[in-house]
Amino acid sequence: MKIITQEDIKEINRQYKKLGTYAATARATGFSPGTIKKYIIPDFEEVEEKNIVRYNRENLPEFEPERFRNVDWGSLCVLSQDELEEIYSLWKEIELWLKIIFFLMIVLYLKENM
Repeated sequence: MKIITQEDIKEINRQYKKLGTYAATARATGFSPGTIKKYIIPDFEEVEEKNIVRYNRENLPEFEPERFRNVDWGSLCVLSQDELEEIYSLWKEIELWLKIIFFLMIVLYLKENM
């Protein structure tokens, strides 16, 4: 039994997008139609590979604190009206759950002490 790699999954989806059927994709890739069906990604779009630079302690870039000075960081904290409404909605939901939990705690306390 062959292990499916990420590259195999990409190739399966490329072929499926081009050929359109599990059977044709299975013939083109050498996997069974069941395997093809399992690994099909709906609306698959291939993305360009990015060159990822991995850093470790030895090759970290030099820290430049001047970069962070004289920058207006306050603008990062300004919320839009939609964000504020979402926060208020979340607060109301949390408040409701806290009331329910508090009520259940009282019920359990009374049940144990009666």
